[in-house]
Amino acid sequence: MANVALDNIAATYSGANFNELFLEPIFRDSDLMQFRVIPNVKFKMNLYTADALSCIVKKYTTCGGAESGDFNVNDKVITAGRMRVAVSQCQDAFFGTYLEESFRNGVNVMNLEGTALMDTILQNVRNGISEDIIKLAWFGDTAEAGSNASCYDSTDGWWKLFIADAVIDARKVTIANSGAFATGDALIALRAMWAAAPSALQGVDSREKAFYVSRLVYDDYMTSLENLGNAEGFSQLVDGSMKLYFRGVEVIPMYTWDVATAQRLITDNVRIAYVAKQNLAVGTDTNDPEGEMKMFYDDLTEKVYVRAYFKLGLQFLHDSLVQIGY
Repeated sequence: MANVALDNIAATYSGANFNELFLEPIFRDSDLMQFRVIPNVKFKMNLYTADALSCIVKKYTTCGGAESGDFNVNDKVITAGRMRVAVSQCQDAFFGTYLEESFRNGVNVMNLEGTALMDTILQNVRNGISEDIIKLAWFGDTAEAGSNASCYDSTDGWWKLFIADAVIDARKVTIANSGAFATGDALIALRAMWAAAPSALQGVDSREKAFYVSRLVYDDYMTSLENLGNAEGFSQLVDGSMKLYFRGVEVIPMYTWDVATAQRLITDNVRIAYVAKQNLAVGTDTNDPEGEMKMFYDDLTEKVYVRAYFKLGLQFLHDSLVQIGY
């Protein structure tokens, strides 16, 4: 059972000088709500897709002529794993610190419910759930057996599904890992991804797709833009940019990928996923796993407990709308 990690709450305390606990920032990668969210998935659900029709407009010949074609319906299964969040906190960790200012009095002193400190603890739990869901969505693997297996073995994420698909993996772009990645490789990789991508993906509106990239790719691509040697490059260097684009498609840094590949000891740790956003499916039984938490205090253990339960499963619909590089 996890405790809330609140580091550097120095014991040196000289009164009510502080009124805020500073949480360690979490990575704010892309929110899963931009993808296709499938609600009410309790265990498994079939996702049905139909191939695009082609060559169905033909010359009229006679009544009752040959049919032009029919729908080719495919199905994929999204399996939602059971997720559990179990965090507890004893108040002892905060005695002798400035956080005592938020404690209740008398017989309720050990109960953190309703205090400003409890609000901070809950926010820290929400942040942790958010980051973990992103890591699971991309790097979950039910076969994971490493030292951090319990962080990733609850469901299969998109990277496992992509690589397991023979069609997608056959056209992958090979990208050097972090030990061999050289300056300028990001631009080379993005160009190769563009060239290898299926026509169906290229035909998707640029606003409805994205390049999701490891930090090394993002930083190197930014450097390439800074080195353009013109006014645009100078502006990029001095002012930076809230968003980067390649040929009109947004390039999104996925900082949690670096955490996940390090925790899982994945050597192919520099990656790009060029995808149509609505082609990636997220199955869940709740619309807000970060918000649907319950909290309670136990007089016997003198601890506050936080619990959350939800289902999470990942899938993609069409292999023609996915291009990967690693």
